[in-house]
Amino acid sequence: MKKINQSQEPKIAIYTRNTSIEQPVGHRLHRDIHVLKDRCERNGYKIQRIYSDGDCSGKDLIDRLSLIELMLNVASGKIDMVIVWDLFSLSSSAEDILTIKTFFDFYNVELLSATEQFDTSTSEGELHFQQMMSLLEYEPLACKQDISLSSLAHLIMTEGESMKGGEWNAGASHESNRTA
Repeated sequence: MKKINQSQEPKIAIYTRNTSIEQPVGHRLHRDIHVLKDRCERNGYKIQRIYSDGDCSGKDLIDRLSLIELMLNVASGKIDMVIVWDLFSLSSSAEDILTIKTFFDFYNVELLSATEQFDTSTSEGELHFQQMMSLLEYEPLACKQDISLSSLAHLIMTEGESMKGGEWNAGASHESNRTA
């Protein structure tokens, strides 16, 4: 996470977009903004800015004006943390998500998801994130089921391990709790 003076409140932004032409216009945006803002405020955090792209033109990142504005504000130091509902909010493309994350990392901006647990500040967390991106790239339909991308990646990472008794549950409890 970006080194922030203890007395300085982190500058938090929410980013969301409508990810499907089948969704009513604004439905996902309203839900994401309401829930994420409420969750942050309950935990004592103030949202600096909300960025949302309303239409489903998300195929090309360059077409999403709010995402571009967010990235410009990240580059100018106006944002410390970006919270999304899920990684699909950024893009359905693993390559695009990795590009955005690399950009955020360059400016020491933390990326958090409300529904997917990952903490890329550790090597295990980075591996988990990379596994999530592999799933998104190679198994996009599996990632749209009821199981989260993060949970599916965790299951795959632990699949090869020999688990005895309660070790499966113990291993799952080590997953990061760094969600919005």
